[in-house]
Amino acid sequence: MITRFFAVIFFIIPALSVGSACAQPANRTRALEEFVIGNAQFVLLHELAHLVINEKNVPILGPEESAADYIASMLLVRPVVTPQAGTEAFLRFALSTADGFVIAWQRAQSMGAAVPYWGSHSLNVQRFSTVACLLYGSNPVRFSTLPALVQMPPARMRSCPSEYQKAAYSIDWLFETFGRGSDDPPGEPVEIRYEQPPSLTSLRLLQAIQKHGFIERTFGRLNEFFALDEPVTFVMRACGDPQAAWLPDERTLVFCYELLDTYAFMSSDQHTEAIESMLQSPQPAQ
Repeated sequence: MITRFFAVIFFIIPALSVGSACAQPANRTRALEEFVIGNAQFVLLHELAHLVINEKNVPILGPEESAADYIASMLLVRPVVTPQAGTEAFLRFALSTADGFVIAWQRAQSMGAAVPYWGSHSLNVQRFSTVACLLYGSNPVRFSTLPALVQMPPARMRSCPSEYQKAAYSIDWLFETFGRGSDDPPGEPVEIRYEQPPSLTSLRLLQAIQKHGFIERTFGRLNEFFALDEPVTFVMRACGDPQAAWLPDERTLVFCYELLDTYAFMSSDQHTEAIESMLQSPQPAQ
C-alpha cells in the first residue's frame, strides 16, 4: 500500500518542477531545496495556525493539531491571496509536504518504530491522506488520476470535494471572523531571528531559505491579516531535536535547524523523475 502512496508523488511532482532533478547536479540541488522549503513552509503555516487559534481563541472541535494541519494544507492548496511565488509553487510545496509525510512513515516502518497511536498529531500516513484528499477535492479534473494512484477508497474519493469545500468555508470564516478589518490598526510586530546553524547542511539550507524569503513573506501576510495583541518572536536555532513549536508562554515560534537537516536527509527518497502528466496543461479550478 505504501508503495502506491509513493506513486502519486512520483507522478505529480515532476510536472510541477522545472526540468529533471536527476539529470544534472544543479537540478538535484534545486529539487532538494524545494523539498526542504516546501516542508518548512507547511511547518511554519502549521505553527502559525496554532498561534492564531490561541491568540484569537478560535473555537475548534477536535484535536488542535488536526485543525492546524487543515489550515496549513488549505493555505498551500488554496492560498487566501496569490503568493509572490505563484500558486503553482504552493502546489509544489503541498506535494513536497505529502511526499515528506510518506517518506517519514516509510522510514519509521522500515526501522520498526512504534506507531504513535496516542500522539497528538495524526499518523504521518493519515496526514498524507488529508493533503491528497484536499488536492483532489480542490480540482477533481486536474487531479483525476490521484485517487487510483494512492488507492484512495471510493467512499473517501467521493467525499473529497465536499471535504475541500468545508475546509475552504472554514478558512474563509476564520479570516472573516478573526482577521484584521480594512480599518483596523496594525498589530504588534514580529521579530525574526536566525541563530548560527550547527551544520554545513543547515547553513546551506538557511541560505536558500533566506534567498527564497518565504519566512519574511509569511509573517508579512500574518501581520496583514491578523492583528497580534503582543509582539511575537520567530527564531531558527539549534535545539537538539528535529522539531518546531509555538510556545505561547514565551510568545516565540521556534524552528529547529535539526528539522532542516532531517528534511535534507529525507530528500534522498523523494520522487523527482521528469515524466509527462496532465498537470503540464492545468485545467480550470472546479
